[in-house]
Amino acid sequence: MKILHTADIHLDSKMTRHLDKTRAKERRNELLVTFNNMVDYAAKEGVRAIIIAGDLFDVPSVSATARNSVLAAVTSNPEITFYYLRGNHDATGFIQDVIKKQGAIPENLKLFEDDWTSYTLEENGVEVVITGAEMTAENNRHLVDSLVLDQSKFNIVTLHGQEIENVADKDAEVIPLRDYRNRGIDYMALGHVHEPKIQQLDSRGTYSYPGCLEGRGFDECGPRGFNMLTITAGDETGSRAPKVEVEFIPFAERIMQELDLDVSDAITSDDVISRIRETASNENVLEKDMVKAVLAGGVSLDAEFDPEYIEKMLEKDFYYITVRDKTKPVIDYDSFAYDKTLKGEFVRMIRAEEEAGKLTSDEAGEIIRTGVQLLAGEGALS
Repeated sequence: MKILHTADIHLDSKMTRHLDKTRAKERRNELLVTFNNMVDYAAKEGVRAIIIAGDLFDVPSVSATARNSVLAAVTSNPEITFYYLRGNHDATGFIQDVIKKQGAIPENLKLFEDDWTSYTLEENGVEVVITGAEMTAENNRHLVDSLVLDQSKFNIVTLHGQEIENVADKDAEVIPLRDYRNRGIDYMALGHVHEPKIQQLDSRGTYSYPGCLEGRGFDECGPRGFNMLTITAGDETGSRAPKVEVEFIPFAERIMQELDLDVSDAITSDDVISRIRETASNENVLEKDMVKAVLAGGVSLDAEFDPEYIEKMLEKDFYYITVRDKTKPVIDYDSFAYDKTLKGEFVRMIRAEEEAGKLTSDEAGEIIRTGVQLLAGEGALS
């Protein structure tokens, strides 16, 4: 039996943090297209169920396009059962809108409440029980105590929240892993954490966050996608329990990429442009990806980096690029000791402020770099 586990899709995200209005709309549509492509992939792979572990949507009010597209994906694939557990971002009115439009919830769309709800799937000798609950500030304290599983079954437990080992004051978004160990769980299908993660829960089971389906910001860099579970039956005598293989499937249309570059030996913006292109090629960054280039290292006062110019020069190399200059100036104070230019006088003045404890070395370095650039071309003091 194949089961797809996804979460944190965040349909209808604004996408305006990095993109202009036109591209933000394009990215919103791409998220919806990727969701539909994922469902098509599941159908072709013979997937029996799709678990959506929260945050299918990003905003309380869902657009008609997103609502109708999700509904069409569900109703067009009756052979797949969709298990939808709402997260902290999910639209409260989505289900009401579906009922209003359809007259009822589609038969292959299963929902969860704030108490444990269980569903059973059977296929090729495999019996899987999917149990889930939507956590709130009121129910989280007693959820673990009320979880009862048939340990002879293959048990999937789905929740939406932040994993934590131990916690005394449980809130609506915290999953204390210690409390879920040795409860007969074979796989915990979690949502809320956007970084893909598969870890051992106990001697029997694993827990996993598939991460978000598409990266939306540079805190979501790297491959994004979903988990595919393949569950096989034990032997006829029951001496071998069902076995599960969990595979992360990269599936995003675009990947958020952060490139960290040491540009200590660079002098000009064009040096940096060449370095970014070289690094992007070596790290297999594609033209369709979104890139954040972070410049680091200690650089000469003669170095000139213009992030806006660099971005403009590279705007056709990638779907989007932003450049962050985190370099620090390397200053040879001795070379300015007898410099009779405005630049020399300025450097000596700022160094005196640093030595007096009025500026940190980092503050002094940044002030000197900015001042030297402004004073470029000045002549000797008269």
